[in-house]
Amino acid sequence: MHVKPARGMQIPDPELRDYLPKEGRKVTPSEYWTRRISEGDVKEISPPEEPAPEAAGPQADAGSVPTTAPRGTARSKE
Repeated sequence: MHVKPARGMQIPDPELRDYLPKEGRKVTPSEYWTRRISEGDVKEISPPEEPAPEAAGPQADAGSVPTTAPRGTARSKE
């Protein structure tokens, strides 16, 4: 369940022991939150849209540079 405080309200979150942020957040459904909703202290809201996950994992750029020297090359100590 996602809730946000009514305008001008500062609502304590007993589970996290802080105040509910003004943009709201997901909370565990409980008698406490049901009571806050019924008294008008908070409003139940739709969950925020999650960004779509990328189809594949991170891929190397075509122009990426290897981080190690190729085999058979020696580095000079100058």
